[in-house]
Order: sequence, then structure tokens, then C-alpha cells
Amino acid sequence: MRFPSRAVSREDEGNVRKSAFLRLVVATLVVGAAVAVLQASDASRPAGVLYGLLGALYVGTAVLYAARRAGAPLPVLVWVEITFDCALVTLMLHFGGGASSPFAMLYVLPVLRGGAAFGASGGLTAAALATLSYAVSALLELRGFPGGARMLPVGIPSQLLVRGYLYMAVFALSGWLSGRLAGDLRRAKGALSVQEQELHRMERRTDNILMNVPSGLIVMNMAGEVVTCNPAAAAILELRSVEELKGRLIQDRIPHMSALVQELDGALATGQPRHRHEVEVRKRDGSVLPLGISISLLKAECGEKRGVVAIFQDLTEVHQMREKVRRADKMAAVGELSTAIAHEIRAPLASICGSIEMLASELTLSGDDRNLMDLVLKESDRLDRIITDFLEFARLRKPAFEPVDVERCLTEVIMLLRHSTDLSPDISIDVTSGAPHASVNADDEQIRQVFFNLIINACEAVADGGRIAIRIDTVMESLREGSRAEECISITFKNSGPAIPEDIRPHIFEPFYTTKEGGTGLGLAIVARIVESHHGHVRVASADGCGTVFTVVLPVCGSRDWSHEEALQEEFISF
Repeated sequence: MRFPSRAVSREDEGNVRKSAFLRLVVATLVVGAAVAVLQASDASRPAGVLYGLLGALYVGTAVLYAARRAGAPLPVLVWVEITFDCALVTLMLHFGGGASSPFAMLYVLPVLRGGAAFGASGGLTAAALATLSYAVSALLELRGFPGGARMLPVGIPSQLLVRGYLYMAVFALSGWLSGRLAGDLRRAKGALSVQEQELHRMERRTDNILMNVPSGLIVMNMAGEVVTCNPAAAAILELRSVEELKGRLIQDRIPHMSALVQELDGALATGQPRHRHEVEVRKRDGSVLPLGISISLLKAECGEKRGVVAIFQDLTEVHQMREKVRRADKMAAVGELSTAIAHEIRAPLASICGSIEMLASELTLSGDDRNLMDLVLKESDRLDRIITDFLEFARLRKPAFEPVDVERCLTEVIMLLRHSTDLSPDISIDVTSGAPHASVNADDEQIRQVFFNLIINACEAVADGGRIAIRIDTVMESLREGSRAEECISITFKNSGPAIPEDIRPHIFEPFYTTKEGGTGLGLAIVARIVESHHGHVRVASADGCGTVFTVVLPVCGSRDWSHEEALQEEFISF
């Protein structure tokens, strides 16, 4: 007989196996006791029938177990088992002692089984079935059914009725109590299961929070062993996974970070927490890593110290932002001072230039005198240009962001340059776009200044007949260290001139740093300041035979709420 396929859980299978084993053990002990009683009371009576019943129980148990494994419904099998057991007990009483035998109490076992499986109603139903089976056994004995024992005197039905009534009461009470206890046990087990599930959910939630906290977290016991840590801690400490720390001494895993080890060992030794402060540790490559660390004591409910909890963060980005703020404050102070000085210089310079020009037009000079006069005029113009560039650099206004079409802006800047003396007609400029009509959030006037300065710089780097290639593309880049990549516009300016020496490249964006004769050293510095104020970045790559490439990366229009970003930065600065 095949049953519909049903999933049998490991727990159900284990319970069925235990129940079958317990049935066999109890049956073997009971039959053995019955054989001993039978032989003691009447040695002439054969015990083969009882052994046959025991064999039938073994076979029946095996059949029920196989049926359950085949997917038979458990409630049906339990009722089959109860009925089968009542029948076996009835036969045992008939062939091994009669209705007055103490083995009649074995009916309690299927009754308890019914109560355990189906509650009070199942226990009472099994009690009724056991009472009916006992009545059948008594009837067989009274009628003198062949092969049975005749232990009840004929003509005393009243004693049989009293005994039957007592057994019925015992069976009913056993079924009701077992059902109630089984119900209470199931309810307690269900409540415990709910509590365990809630506890597991809380543990998973806590673990999820710890695993996703950006700060490093380490929990150590009093022996200095790491009990718990999160991936952020492993990343900051330059470890591949948290398993490299768990259960080990901290000093064995990060011996090169002695400052951090001393902080943790000191808190363990003194039992004193350490409030938020900074320490500098050495990374594996020897570089300095600033950490903000806070150490708290881990205590049991009774107040006993169990260890320490350390929370720390990589402050590299904070230090970089702090340095940017410091430079911005410095530049603001320099800008205010330089503005006043520049105005004071520009006024007499204008008078000097005007006077020299009048003298040059009225005096007839020749030879060295004429050369000296021209030199004065030339240097006066250069000085005025330096002052103009410096004022532009020092007084860079806050950008007025608006959508700017990059390709259109570049085309207009190149058109203006072609009609000026700054661009030689022998230099070719090619513009290609992999992102037509790409827009960026920018100040139109300032972004034109960036393009103008970079193209002029490229023109000065190439000789006549040189080539400048400009390309616009859409890229995914992280505009800030540690931030996610976002959609940006990349504008590359590639010239065919000589490579920039490697020792000069780190300084090309610094103010007043120049290698060109007559240069002010402010053109690329202005480019860097404008791009930075637009939340982008500019980089340079140069190699012999490949020319030089300047790349400007700016966020696309609408990619981020920069007003919110600026508010956060101002909040950090005020903090």
C-alpha cells in the first residue's frame, strides 16, 4: 500500500523511532513478567502464546514504522497503534491470567498514548476503547472461551462489574490527566519555541547591526582573548576576516599596532574605561593610521568585570577634511590680506604704467634706452597680470550651481581662443563626445575658466603643429574616499607635448609653482580650486612618448543634493 508523498521532518522521524523503541522495550519487559507470573502460578500452562503475542507486537511495530516512513498520516497510525495494543492486552489477559490479573493495568499504556497524542479528548476516547477491550476480556473468561484462564468464579458478575467500574475510572482519569499534561506541555513547548525564535531574531538583528556598523568593534575577555569583533574591525586592523581575531590574543594578531594593544591591555589591567581619544598606530607598510578609540568595561549582572569593549574608527578622512578646512581658513585669511595689498599695489602700478607710456610717446629714445623703456612696460603688464590672477585665486566666489552642457561650453571656449592671440593657428584641437549633451552641476563662468586654463596650459606645452585631443565620457567614480561610486562626467585634455617630469607632477597644482618663464604659477591652482569647489577632482598623467593628460571629473546634473552635502560640511566645520 502506497501513501501520498509527505515530507517527514527529522524531528518527527526521531520521535517515531523513539516511540517504536520504547514500545518494544516495555512489551518485552511486560511479556517477560507475564511469563514469570504464569509459570509461578501454573507451571503446566505453556508460555508459547505469550511469546507469539510478543512477536506480533514486534511485527506490528515494524509495520507501523514502515508505514510512517512511507508517508502515512501520523494520527491514523496512532489510532491503529492504540487499537492494536488494546487487542494485544486483551489477548494477553485471556491467555495469561484472566480479567482479574494485575496485567489489566497495561490498558493504561494505550490510554496514555492517546492522551499524549490527541489531548484530553483523545485520552478519554482511548480510555473508552480500553474499557471496551477489558469488557471483552471478561466476557471471554465468563463464557469459557477456549484457551483462556478461568479465574473468576461463575455466578459472581457483581465483582466483575465493580472491577470493571474501577478500571474504567482509572482509564478515564489516566486519559484525561495525560491529555491535560500533554496539552500543557505542548503549549509550554510552543511558548518556548516562540521565545527561542524571538531570541534568534534578536541575535540575528544584533549580529546584523554589529556586522554593518562602520566603526570597528572588539570585545575581549579578562585573559586578553578576542570574544567578538566585526568586519570593520578586521578591515581597519588589516586582517582578512574576523576569524583571524576570534579566540586569539590581540597582541598575537597585530603586533605592529603596539599603541592599540597597549590601550586595550591598560584598560584590562587597571579596570578603568577610556573615553573618546585619538591614538596613532603603524600599519604593515609603516604608514601612520590615526584611530579614534573609546574603551568601556564589560561587567556581569553582579558587577564582576568580564572584559572590555573597544570601539574605534579610522580618522584618516576626518584628518583630511580637517586639513582642508585648515587650508580653506588659511586661504581665506590670505585672500583678505592679499586683496588689500593688491589694491594698494595696483593703484600706484597703474600710475607708473601710465607715466611710462606718456614718457615713451613723448621721448625719442633709441638703443638701450628704448629697450629699457619696453622692458619696463612689459614687466609692468606682467606684474598687473600676476596681481589679477592672484586676486582671482584668492577671492574665488562660491559657485552658483546650474545645469551646464559640457560640450557646448567647451565649443564656445575653443571658439573664443581661436579668435585670440593665445592660440596658435598651427595647433589642432579635436573634441569628441561619448556622452552627447551631458550636463553637470556647475557655475558656468567658473567651469569655462577651468577649460580655458587647461587648454592654454596644453597650448603652451606643445610646439607649433601640435595636437590637443579633448574627450567627454560618462564614468562611474567615487568622488570621495570611502564613498560609493556615482555617475560622473569625465573631460580629458590630452596634448602631444613633452612629459612632465615625475618630481614636478605633485606640485603642479600648488599656487605660485611654475617652470615656465614668465608664468605666474596660478593657472592650474585656480583649476584645482574651482574643480574642488564643484565637488569633483582633477588628476594628471604623463609619460614619455605619450604626452600629458589632464582629467576633470564632475558629478552629472542631479546626481546628488549638494546643498545637503554643503550643510553637512558646514556642520562638521562648526563642530
